[in-house]
Amino acid sequence: MHGLTRRSLRMAKATARAGADAALTIAARTHGLLTPGIDPSGEKALEAQRMVHEKLAVTVEGAFAAQVAWGSFLFKAAMGGVRDASDVTHGLADVAEAAIRPARRTVRANARRLTGAQ
Repeated sequence: MHGLTRRSLRMAKATARAGADAALTIAARTHGLLTPGIDPSGEKALEAQRMVHEKLAVTVEGAFAAQVAWGSFLFKAAMGGVRDASDVTHGLADVAEAAIRPARRTVRANARRLTGAQ
């Protein structure tokens, strides 16, 4: 169970970081999108378009990754590799991590890009 506890804490930390990155991204985008005025460069429209496109892409990527992880888990189970509850829990955690990984990566990249942080 020790490995599962460590893994759960690692997942919680990554999710908390993604939440902070999402808040930074929302704050940066909200200010730019709600500021009235003419945008001759079209930058605001491009950012709004980018928001929609990236959400669709990340959703598809996460769903596909989760399906691959689920298939891998089922194959492992069929071959006798799942022997106890801990194996099931780790397999389900693999699916969850695969599903969320693209969103975490994207929200982190957006926070860095929009705030200028490295």
